[in-house]
Order: sequence, then structure tokens, then C-alpha cells
Amino acid sequence: MTITSQQILESEKQSTRTKRVLLVSPEENDGKPYEHFPSGALILLGSLLRERGHTVRLVHMTADRIGVDDLQAVVERFVPDLVGLTMNTYQTRSVREVSTALKRRNAALPIMVGGPHASALRERIFKFFPHIDYAVCGEGEQALLELLANVPPDRIPGLCRPGQSQVVRSQPPDLDFIPLPRLDLIELSRFPGADPHRAHPQMFVMASRGCPFQCTFCNKSVFGHSVRFRRPELIVREVEWLHTEYGIREIFFQDDTFNLKRDWAEHVMQLIIDRKLNRKIAFTTSFRANRNLIDAELLRMAKAAGFWLIFYGVENGNQAMLDAMGKGLTLEEIRRAFRLTHEAGLETKASFMIGMPGETEDTVEESICLWRELDPLAAGVGPAIPFPGTEFDRMITANGHKLSEDFDLFSSEAVLIRTAQMDADCIQLALLRFRKAVLQKAMRDLFRWPRGVILLRSLLNPRYLFHVVRRMVRYLVVKRIGPNQVARTVQ
Repeated sequence: MTITSQQILESEKQSTRTKRVLLVSPEENDGKPYEHFPSGALILLGSLLRERGHTVRLVHMTADRIGVDDLQAVVERFVPDLVGLTMNTYQTRSVREVSTALKRRNAALPIMVGGPHASALRERIFKFFPHIDYAVCGEGEQALLELLANVPPDRIPGLCRPGQSQVVRSQPPDLDFIPLPRLDLIELSRFPGADPHRAHPQMFVMASRGCPFQCTFCNKSVFGHSVRFRRPELIVREVEWLHTEYGIREIFFQDDTFNLKRDWAEHVMQLIIDRKLNRKIAFTTSFRANRNLIDAELLRMAKAAGFWLIFYGVENGNQAMLDAMGKGLTLEEIRRAFRLTHEAGLETKASFMIGMPGETEDTVEESICLWRELDPLAAGVGPAIPFPGTEFDRMITANGHKLSEDFDLFSSEAVLIRTAQMDADCIQLALLRFRKAVLQKAMRDLFRWPRGVILLRSLLNPRYLFHVVRRMVRYLVVKRIGPNQVARTVQ
């Protein structure tokens, strides 16, 4: 059963008065000094609440450079009826600090959390975060509206409370309720967007939710495996709104797999062409590389619709590793997808991860060789992260290869795992070797047309330049003092 847009609208009618809601994106555990994009969940919730007449304020603690003391001052001035915190596993330390500080100042202030980490831990969340009053498990729009409408918490599906033994899972809503995003809730200039990029400012659009694939490392605790698609007309209306109202010139479709349903994807792209938005906006998105989902015709249409870069989750260059990850892809399908994408005149970005079960020095080298062969414009290379609720986490916990249960140590750079053949130091050094190769290739690509122009535009972005320099410093530090000291030395 799916919750309809009308049910979501009806929830707000039960409210006796409008409320004041403070929505907060906490800092990440590793103190990363910038955020590429604002929180899509908070923008959606803020826009939805404002549409219903509530007073909303959004705070991104990193981008807004607001610490815990500053946030307390914001609370005292704004006087919210509810504070909502979004939380992924990289934000646990800040969520604990914020919730503890706010409760010490005002014990009666209700605090709600939502996001992938809360959805994965469900009832256990309150063991780690004792100052939280409510946690949303799954998609949070309906639960938040009902709570603000004074519906008794024990009657709200998907809402967890301390002492609750079991949570009734909320039914996923259809996506027609999604409002036009109100970007005046944030300071857009504080978010540099993704790199590389063609145009600025950038923003994302979520055109669908859910992913049917079974990758062992992926957390599907919020959107699940059932895929729901927004109506193409509503998607393109949002694209047009972002350009007209806020001057957005590049849009990333944030879907897990934009090409999963071909007729739907083609409908979206045709509407973009019909409204001539392809002449005003550059587009990027993620595609699956499966042979049955991608061909030259689809890629040519994407090019005509203004798409310039396609992101592919490659992850590894060894077929046995891909099979063990549950990727449902072959190396030949990956090679074919990159070849067809480049032949269509589109650039590519590839992601790789190091440290999944079965990883060896040889499989790392196979990944590096495949990356060179695929020749993407950009590559993201990171350690395998055992997010709670994933099959990967269960596997390495069972075999003793998980090095810490402390969520506060989790970050996009933290190596918290080992394999039968590689310890954490070996994985760290393999990451740095791979990233060094990526940086060296990027320097060479500066002299290739048109890649040099694209990369130079990115390097002129101060935040991206900082990111590149930080990676270089990290590599030099590891060479000098060894991987064990990196986390303490480079923050």
C-alpha cells in the first residue's frame, strides 16, 4: 500500500495551529569544512512545511559555520516547537553533541531525528542518542506532518519513541506530493556543488525513489527496494522552477538509477527538449551499465537533452569481487557502457571502493587497470564503509573484519575494515595509490580538449581546489609517517 498525496495533505488539516520548526544538518564526524550540496531531505521538508503555513528555519552547520553554541543561540531567538535533525552515519558525533546541548538548555524541547542512520538502527537509536525524543524510520514527510498536527505519537507509522519495542513501518508515499523547492531557505552560494561541473550554480532533483538492486554495501533503509517514479511533467516543472526562480544552470538528477525505466526516462528527456531547457541547463545523472538498460540511442537522446556527464558505480575491476558485492554487472557490460557513453559525446565519472571482502593487492591493481581502460573524466575512490543495516556490515561483523563499532569514527575517509588478505594499513595505502593515479591523470587531462577546460573550471572553484590539495597532502603525509597517523594528522 502506498500513501497518496491526498493523505499527506489531510494530515495537516488536523493541526490546531501552525508551528515553528528548526531543521538542522549537523557537521560530519571528520570535521569536513564544506558541503557540496544542501540536504535534500531538509529542503523538501522545509518547503513542505512552509507550504502548509508553518514557520521554518534551515541550518547547515558546516556551510553556515555554526557550532553548537551558535545553534543554541539560534534556538533561543527562533523558539521552535520542534527541532529536526537529519542524520547519516557520518554525523553521529555532532547529533549527540547538539541534542545533548539543546536538552541541557531546555529539557522540554522536542527533538526528532531522521535519515539513513536512524532508519537502520530503528528502536536501538535511543541507546546511542538518549536525548532524542522521536526517530523517523523510513521516509519522514508523513510522520512529521502528523506529529505537528498533534496526532498521538503511538498512532504515527514510522515514528519511534524511547521504550517502544516495535515500530510499525510507514507506507511509502507516492511522489506527486513533493513541493517545489524553496531555495530561499538556504544560502545557495555556500554550497559549491559537485565537481567536475559545466555550469554554476548547481542543484539536484530527485525524480524517483528506491533501487531494486541488491548491492551488499548499500543502505536502503529509507527508500527501500521498491522504486517509485515522479510524473515527468512535475519533474520538468521543478527543473524549470529552479532555473527561473534561482538561476540554477546545472542539475544533477539524484536518482539511484535514472535509466531503470526507459520510457519514463525518455519522457523526461523529451520534455526537457520540448521546453528548450537543454539550451539553458546542463544535466548529469547516474545510469546503470546493464546491457538491457543502456544503448546508443538512449545515450544520444541524453546528449540531445543537455546531459553532459553520466555517473557509473563501477566499484571494482575484478568479476568475482563484483559478484560477491551483488552488483549484478559484468566487466564487459561496464566496458560497453563507457564506450557507448563516450561515443555519444558524453563524459563519464566512475566510483570505486577498496576493502570489500575478498579484496587483495591484485584486485586493487585490477581496479586501477580497469579505471585506466575506461578513461572517465573523474573518479571517486573511497574505502568500503560498513553502514549499519547492510549485508556488508553483517558479513564483516560475523567474520571479525570490522575494526570498530564506534559510529563516531565513521567518515568517508575512515578505514574501519580489513580483509583476509589486507589489513587496514594496506587498504589505506592502496587507496592513496589509486587516488594518486587519479590526480596524476587529472593533471594530464588539463592538456586534453575539451577535458582541460572542464577540469580548469573546477580547479578555479576554491572549495574544489582545497579538496585536491587536501588529498595531495594526505598522500605525502602517509608516505612520510605511515597510514596509522593519517587520521590524527590530516583533518
